Amino acid sequence: MGKLYLKTYQWVLRAVVELLDLFPPRRIDKNEFALRKGTLPEDFKAPDEGTIWVHGASLGEVITLRPFLKELADIYGRQRLVCTATTMDGLRQLQKDEICGFATLLPIELPAFTIPFIERVRPTVMLISETEIWPLLLDTLARKGVPYGIINGRINEKSVRMMRLAWPIFESAVSGIAFAFPQEKQYQRRFKILGIKEERQRQLGCFKYDIAESLPDTTALRRQYGIIDGRQLICFGSTHPGEEALILDALDPLWEKMDATVIIAPRHVKRVHEVEELLRERKIEFIKVSEGASSSARVILVDTMGELRNFYAISSLVFVGGSLIKRGGHNLMEPAAYARPTLTGPHTFNFRYEMMALNRARAIKTVKDSEELRQAITLWLQQPDNYSEMGARARQVLESMAGACHRTVSSLQQLGYLPHV
Repeated sequence: MGKLYLKTYQWVLRAVVELLDLFPPRRIDKNEFALRKGTLPEDFKAPDEGTIWVHGASLGEVITLRPFLKELADIYGRQRLVCTATTMDGLRQLQKDEICGFATLLPIELPAFTIPFIERVRPTVMLISETEIWPLLLDTLARKGVPYGIINGRINEKSVRMMRLAWPIFESAVSGIAFAFPQEKQYQRRFKILGIKEERQRQLGCFKYDIAESLPDTTALRRQYGIIDGRQLICFGSTHPGEEALILDALDPLWEKMDATVIIAPRHVKRVHEVEELLRERKIEFIKVSEGASSSARVILVDTMGELRNFYAISSLVFVGGSLIKRGGHNLMEPAAYARPTLTGPHTFNFRYEMMALNRARAIKTVKDSEELRQAITLWLQQPDNYSEMGARARQVLESMAGACHRTVSSLQQLGYLPHV
């Protein structure tokens, strides 16, 4: 019965693709559509020993995969790594990072596209970051004898319910999962509900804690962004609709007494024009990174992608967005990697474990609204050393939680999915 449902899903998907062929959406160019059909360059040739196929859905997953990909490249060589992303932003980041030998978009999961792709890429294993269960693709991999599994695994309750409702479509793909490495216990329980037995699971932690690294050349970064040495920076990263207004409310009484440049980095670049309008309404001088950022302006507006961590590295104080509104927060460990004192709003339900660890170490400060944010910035201006110590404690917390990438590689070697070198 499951095969019948899967076949029906395949027919529906084929019909959708044929419609897109006839009436292509304006937002998808021909090159992108070709990549989504599994088209590879004519000169692409997989190594004789095959490839290690690693997939991350979007920009966030691709960034989180960096330390894992670097470890694989160090062991097996970058030419053995084929990396795919679901989104164009994810693909651009893979191409920019140049860690893997070849990067492209994940093909639409019709066998007509995936079979030729698999035959040319010749993967010995497919490693799926977090959770992307593509039933037709995984069924095709199983029929081709390619093992697949989940690394850095996480899954929410909504996804579990959806997959259970459509179980005849997903049953074959889930039952074929050779291994799953959940980040923590709650995800392990949810994978078990889906039928992934405990003996196929290992709780190995989260890749995003493996970002502790030496501080980059901050002098060169400041020069790159036109920021003079010694100038203090406050970075508001990954902000969402409604947050920028609250941030500017907090800053309004502080502009004259605050000898610092403010950086605002919206989570989604497409929202930059909204923030521009807000800054103009309040008559606040700003400059965009794409125009050649400069500390002569009160605000630097980040309208480019993949640069937030650079700004965290050169900032004196960081606020991580998605937390003053009910979004659930964003990665608190990115500023911790550079020992930067960090503020967050109260809505961090997507990062409960991290918040527990940081709060336990007195390594983060939570502000509930504009008034508390203003008070925290004022206190930072008055007591910078205390805030620096908070940042140092955050780095220590991060270091204590790291190691998931190495544990994942070791487990894959022990299970025989990656060779010992």
